[in-house]
Amino acid sequence: MNSLNKNILSFNSLSDANDALLELFSELPKPISRILLSGGSTPISFYELLSKKDINWSNYLISLSDERRVEVSSSLSNEGTIKRIIYDDSFNNSFVSLLDDDSESKLNSIASYDLCILGMGNDGHIASIFPNMSNLEEALYGKASLLNLYDGYPDVSRVTMSLNEINKSDQIILLVKGEKKFNLLMDERANNNLLPLDHLFTQMINKIKVFKII
Repeated sequence: MNSLNKNILSFNSLSDANDALLELFSELPKPISRILLSGGSTPISFYELLSKKDINWSNYLISLSDERRVEVSSSLSNEGTIKRIIYDDSFNNSFVSLLDDDSESKLNSIASYDLCILGMGNDGHIASIFPNMSNLEEALYGKASLLNLYDGYPDVSRVTMSLNEINKSDQIILLVKGEKKFNLLMDERANNNLLPLDHLFTQMINKIKVFKII
């Protein structure tokens, strides 16, 4: 997707990308900033950086783009992983868990998110929107905020935000680490072979910056 070149910022290290993310974070509007975070290994060091800063988390509302339906104590839990890194009561109190019974109604009350941090998988999935999931069309084009699914690796059920919900973000940072993922991002694909990643850009290209990490 050569048309994406204007959306790409290249970084020589994860540390440099984290510094750029931190600058974006510091520029978020006050008093309340609404943020969507991502699971996966790439943003972990950014969360570790945030944990070292003196942040009043009561000025933030935080949620995740997707979550696995496991106990928060599990190593597979995105929520649990982030909360163990940013070990702060005010962070916990500002966190909207996707596993709460009223999570969808809470998300529906949010008009927009100020920042969304996303990763991507080697198969072109974003959040937990996978290429061959059974309710893919609903995830890509439906109006629901959240969807349940039983696809993906590791083999546990999940909840994911739809593209409709992610599209409520004013700005989206897509973290792309390594040449394999970057090449997948840039590949030209026929319309009948598009990946969830492609649909993200089709719907939100003016909101997205790609952080390419060498």
